[in-house]
Amino acid sequence: MIETKDLILDKAKIEDLDDIYNNYWKYEETAKYMLWVPCKNLEEAKERLKQIIEYQKTNLSFFVYEKETKRAIGMAGMSEIMPNVYEDSGIGIGVTSVGKGYGKQILKAFIDYLFNEQNAQKIICSCHTDNIASAKMQQSCGLKYTHSEMLTRKKDNLTYKSDYYEITREDYFKNK
Repeated sequence: MIETKDLILDKAKIEDLDDIYNNYWKYEETAKYMLWVPCKNLEEAKERLKQIIEYQKTNLSFFVYEKETKRAIGMAGMSEIMPNVYEDSGIGIGVTSVGKGYGKQILKAFIDYLFNEQNAQKIICSCHTDNIASAKMQQSCGLKYTHSEMLTRKKDNLTYKSDYYEITREDYFKNK
C-alpha cells in the first residue's frame, strides 16, 4: 500500500467491481490514451477485475482509492524493466476525478517509494505526445524529456507518437 494526501494505492478486491467499472473502466474518454479498451458491461468488468487481482499479486500495480470516499477511481503501476530501472505501466484516473492533482500525487508517491525503498536508479515515464496534461505532470514531478518514439497500439492498431521522460536517482536526491 502507498498513501498520498488524498489517495490510497492498494491491491484490488472483488468488492471494487462496481466502483472501478462505474468510475473508470466503462469510459472511452478514460481509455483514450491507455492501452486497454473500455468494458462494455459489468460482466466484462468482472472478468478484467479477476485478471487484475492475479496480476497485482506479483507486480507493483494498484487500484487508486480516494481516501475520503473509499471509492476505486483508477489504476497505477510501475514495472522493473532492468535491475533498479522502473517504467510506468500506466497511471489512470476516471473522468470524474481528473483535474484534482491526483496523477501528480500518484507519480510523486511512486518516485519517493522507488528511490527510497527499492533503490531505484532511474524511473521512466511516457505518454502520448498529444496528452499535454500527462507531460506537464511528469515534468512537474522532476522528470526530464529524453526522446520520442512512434508506436502502434494493439487494441486498435493506432500509430501514435509517445514522449519519454525520466528521472535518475542522482537528480532526485540532488533536487530533494
